[in-house]
Amino acid sequence: MSDDPKPASPKLVPLREPEHVPVRVVNRAISIDWIGSQFDVVLGTTMIGVTPSGEPEEQMVIAARLRFDLEMARILHDRLTHAIGAVTPPPKEQVN
Repeated sequence: MSDDPKPASPKLVPLREPEHVPVRVVNRAISIDWIGSQFDVVLGTTMIGVTPSGEPEEQMVIAARLRFDLEMARILHDRLTHAIGAVTPPPKEQVN
C-alpha cells in the first residue's frame, strides 16, 4: 500500500434553473464600469416606442444589469472568444 493520498474526484454541483430567471435579448452595451471590486455592466435593447404626440420613435431600454469580479470577466472573455471563433469564418489567407 502507498501512503500517497488518493486524488480527489471532482465534485458535481447541481445546476438549478429557477423558472423566474428571464432570458433577455440585448443589442447594446450601454455602459461597462469598474465599481469597487466588480465590473458593472448595463446591457440594453432597442425598442420602438411612441412619443407623447403619438409618433413612433426608437428607444433604448435597459434589459439587464450584471455585476461580476475580475475572474468572472476572464471566464466570459475566454468563452466568448472561443464562441466567436467557432462561428467566424477564418481569414482568406488561412483557407487552403
